[in-house]
Amino acid sequence: MNKEELIESIVELEWPMFQEVNGGTRADCQENYPMFVNMRTSQFSAWNEEALSAYREDLLTAEGEQHNLLRDKYIHMMASTEPEGYLHFLPELPPVSEEKKELVEAIWQLMLPQTIELRRKYPNVGKLGRPLYSADERNGYASVETYEKGELMTYGEKTLRALLSWIKAQAEAGVSVAAQIQEAGILSVGYASMEEAEEDAKRQ
Repeated sequence: MNKEELIESIVELEWPMFQEVNGGTRADCQENYPMFVNMRTSQFSAWNEEALSAYREDLLTAEGEQHNLLRDKYIHMMASTEPEGYLHFLPELPPVSEEKKELVEAIWQLMLPQTIELRRKYPNVGKLGRPLYSADERNGYASVETYEKGELMTYGEKTLRALLSWIKAQAEAGVSVAAQIQEAGILSVGYASMEEAEEDAKRQ
């Protein structure tokens, strides 16, 4: 599979899982397939094929075991946003290895300064998004930190190692993976550039 095919396959595997993240309760975003495709494709467009292939294998393994990785993400997020609910759903989560915890933290520490720089460069776009840190969360609304770590915790160690290596290599080449993801997301909803989105956000 080439990169485009890998991304398409990943999104196709994730969508049925996304339909079941809340059990019998549904949210509006679960009815919006085009938006789901845009947002997930934007994220994965910044990955290399090694990381994409590894994550696709994670999804296929989970599918075979009838396990929902996207539901796991939201349960992990509840550790910060809704601790009592997290304890209730915790038995659903697979054990988390020390290696995984270390990889998740290493990736977050690489992505954090990139995200801070994005918010410095595009402050008005940033104001429309999530709070950056878990400590700044209010009313159960997840921060960037909580959301990213929650998702990373659902990836296998092979995927995390590949992703960490890729983000490091990109950073050494002067490329921000966080910026690539955000720009792809902005373009996917119709803006011509980040600058256009910043000007629009400034007027809101």
